Amino acid sequence: MSPKSIFFIGATGFIGAQALDRILKADKTARVSVLVRDASKGAGFTRIDSRITPVHGSMEDLPLLEDQASKHDMVVNTANADGEAETAAILRGMARRTRESGERAVLIHTSGTGVLSDTADGEYAGDKIYTDYLADTTQVPPWHALSTLPDTQLHRSVDLAIERAAEAGHVRAYIVAPSTIFGIADNAFVRAGLANPQSQQMPYLIRVSAARGRATTVGPGKNIWNIVHTDDQADLFGLVYKHSLTDETNPTEPQYFIGENGEYVIRDAAEAIGRELETRGLVGSAAPEPLSKDELGKYYNGSTFLGSNSRGRGVRSRKIGWEPKYGLNDFFKSLKADVEMTLESRRGRDEQGEFKFGGWAVAKDGVWTLPETHF
Repeated sequence: MSPKSIFFIGATGFIGAQALDRILKADKTARVSVLVRDASKGAGFTRIDSRITPVHGSMEDLPLLEDQASKHDMVVNTANADGEAETAAILRGMARRTRESGERAVLIHTSGTGVLSDTADGEYAGDKIYTDYLADTTQVPPWHALSTLPDTQLHRSVDLAIERAAEAGHVRAYIVAPSTIFGIADNAFVRAGLANPQSQQMPYLIRVSAARGRATTVGPGKNIWNIVHTDDQADLFGLVYKHSLTDETNPTEPQYFIGENGEYVIRDAAEAIGRELETRGLVGSAAPEPLSKDELGKYYNGSTFLGSNSRGRGVRSRKIGWEPKYGLNDFFKSLKADVEMTLESRRGRDEQGEFKFGGWAVAKDGVWTLPETHF
C-alpha cells in the first residue's frame, strides 16, 4: 500500500491535536498537510514530525479547502461540525480527487453528540437513546438509529451533506461524534504550545459559575449527557483511521462512531464544580442554582442548550476494537484539574483578563439554531 496523503483540518484544537497524534502513531508512512493560520505554528508542527507540511490559510478560504481536498487521498476535519460552506468546498475537492484518481477519497469528519440533543431545559432526564449502529428494540429504553434523527438537528445539515456525497460515490465517509470530552490533553503538540489542551463544555460551565458566584444549571439540571475521556476519544480517531484503510463494507453508506463511555447528570457535574470553586472562595455554596432569564442572555446568548439531553451508544465504535478506559468516576475526578486550568489560563478571557462569553445554539420551535459567531 502506497503512503497515504492526508489534509488535516483543526490540528491546533483540543480534539484535533489528539486525533493527529493518534493518526501519526497509527500510520508511520502517512504524509500530512496541516491547515494553520499562523506560520510559526506551522513550522512548529514540522519540527515535531517531519511528515507534517503546513498549509497556511483558514477555514474561511473556501478555494483553498477545495484545492487541498483535491490533492490528498484523505481529509480529516476536526475543526467545525456546522460549517456548511466549508464542508461543501471540501466535498467538491474530494469528488474531483475521486474522479481523477479512480479511487474514492476518504473523509473522516468530526460531528458531535449535540446532534442528539433535545430541548428539555433541564427539566427531565430524557429517555431517547441513539446508537451509531443498528437500532436495538431489546434495550430499555430502545436504542434508535441515527437515521431517524430529524434533519433539523444540530450538526445534521453537515452530516447529511456528507451522507449524500458518499451515496453519490464521491467519498467514503466516516463521521466521529464525541460526547462531553473530559480530561487534559497531553501530546507533543500541546506540550509545544501549538494546540489547546482543554475542552469546551466543562471549562465554559466553570467560567460561568465563577463569574456569577454560584454553581450553574439550566432549570433543575436533571438532563443527561454522555462522557468520553480525551485519550479514549483520541484512540477512537486512530482506530477509525486504521479501519478506513482496510474497510470493505458498502462505500456508499457513511459510518458513524459515537465516543461515549458512561453518562452524567448535569446537576451532579455542576455541584462537583461548585465544590471546587467553594474551596477557593469563588462561590458561596456548592449547591447549583438555575440561571435566570437575564443570566441566560448574559452567559449563553439566551441558549438553554446546557439543559438538553444527549444520549448515545457507541456500538460501532466498539466493533472496530475501541476499548475506552475512563468512566464516570474519572470524569468527576477530572473536574478539579479543569477548574485549576480554567482559572489560571488566559483562554476564554478578554484583553482585560475577564472571562468572556459567547453565542450558543438557541432553540426556536424545538430546533437548535446557531448564531453567526459561536463556540
